Amino acid sequence: MLRGIWAWVAQSVHSYALIGTDGLPRKERSKRYAFSVMCLIATSTAISYTIFYAIYDFSGLWIAWVSSGLFTLVFFLPRLAKFGLSLALFVGMSSAAIVFTFLTYHLGAATGLYLFMSVGVLIAVLARGNENVSYTVALSVMAVGAMIASHLLFQEPSSAAAVDPFFQRLVFISVIISIPCMIGLGVFALSVRVARAEAALAAEHARSEALLDNLLPTEIAARLKSAPGEIIADDLPEVSILFADIVDFTPRASSMPADDVVRFLNEVFTEFDSLTDRLGLEKIKTIGDAYMVAAGMPEPRADHAEIVADMALAMLDVTARLTQESGQSVEVRIGIHTGAAIAGVIGTQKVFYDVWGDTVNTASRMESQGGIGRIQLTEEMKARLGDGYMFEPRGLIDIKGKGEIRTYWLTGKAAG
Repeated sequence: MLRGIWAWVAQSVHSYALIGTDGLPRKERSKRYAFSVMCLIATSTAISYTIFYAIYDFSGLWIAWVSSGLFTLVFFLPRLAKFGLSLALFVGMSSAAIVFTFLTYHLGAATGLYLFMSVGVLIAVLARGNENVSYTVALSVMAVGAMIASHLLFQEPSSAAAVDPFFQRLVFISVIISIPCMIGLGVFALSVRVARAEAALAAEHARSEALLDNLLPTEIAARLKSAPGEIIADDLPEVSILFADIVDFTPRASSMPADDVVRFLNEVFTEFDSLTDRLGLEKIKTIGDAYMVAAGMPEPRADHAEIVADMALAMLDVTARLTQESGQSVEVRIGIHTGAAIAGVIGTQKVFYDVWGDTVNTASRMESQGGIGRIQLTEEMKARLGDGYMFEPRGLIDIKGKGEIRTYWLTGKAAG
């Protein structure tokens, strides 16, 4: 039961502290939150003093009414802050200066009630900080001036108030206890808010890091984060590139609802992503219904040709399985090539790690001029793969920009 009550109190305080903070920037929201919490603490303190005055001397109930007026005003300051935090601070500080000066005049400086204005200085610093130094200093000077004046001018209670020394000592002790408690609770509430904000920032940072790592290779993301303005460009002496394109996708997409088109592509490319991850290749990008991966970048690896060949063969197995499971044809053309290339990060928005060069262009031509359900590769790629794989000669084909070159079909891995 106590846990339930505490949870209700905590939620009520949190809801009160969020008054008027909707739509504010995170930094301003935190300041308003701290301001509201301090107002709530000040309200609670004023209520306790109202009860204390009423119980101690019921005939002097007018003092309790003055105190209750203050806590009522302070309680509604967060709503006034919606029209401007500076306005709410000025109203609160000036009202506190008037009320505590008035109480000190009647009850005497020995009660120490004027010291409560130091809490107002703390609230002003927390709420405005270094954003409006002159305003914060002005409020602080007003509060300090009121405290000094109260201490010097009202050492003795006014003749209109019957105040005994015991009462003054009792109030002074309560003030000495209340002020550190108010400050401590305020700082604690602010630290909780700061901790939550830091946790939210950490979570946001983690999401950003995860997104960056998902968009870029881990090594490239690390380089980009360590030197944001650095141009990332790498010479790659030995890489292997694979292009795959879904056959007859355009006419199929024109006759399918948008949801079905996206669902179909997502299903196929998710399977390809799984293969890429399992085999340790680097996914470069998807272009419409085309899928591009590479091996040997950004970190070199000796088996880049073999791993790309394995990926190509596995992609044919995946599309065959998807065809059988869905009952509709899922076929691809695949082209692979090996050689040198250049890679780097392009742009400042939606950045990605891309690769260029003759090797890339040739691999693309192997795909675009290949066969349905076949893997076309160049003579260089065949030589690099060696006897571990099986090939079928295709012959000479004319490649734009290169002329006639001899190509082969990759049909599988050699037995044994």
